[in-house]
Amino acid sequence: MVAPNAPVRSIRRPSCFRQVYREGRVVRRRFLDLRFLPRPGAPLQLGVTIPKKVGKAVGRNRLRRRIREFARLQPRDVFAGDVVVHCRPGAADLAGNALREELDGLWNALRRHSP
Repeated sequence: MVAPNAPVRSIRRPSCFRQVYREGRVVRRRFLDLRFLPRPGAPLQLGVTIPKKVGKAVGRNRLRRRIREFARLQPRDVFAGDVVVHCRPGAADLAGNALREELDGLWNALRRHSP
């Protein structure tokens, strides 16, 4: 059992990111993509990829923290498996509500695709 509002487990190994990119499904929004690979019985693991085109390091790290915080506040029973959020240029410039709307849309799509 996961404690409420505990940090989401992170995808750390490059091989795990590659597997999600290769074998997973994708949902696209204007500034964010969500790639996911179901693993029945496994906990939700989150990875965030932000290329240098998105902005300078401070902006990329802030965006990464905002995405992780959003995921931390979501119910964990939505999806079992690996999820990677990929940011495109312009994502770092999104205001709080605009980023939340993008992430809400991606999370709703994830709910629809979960078994």
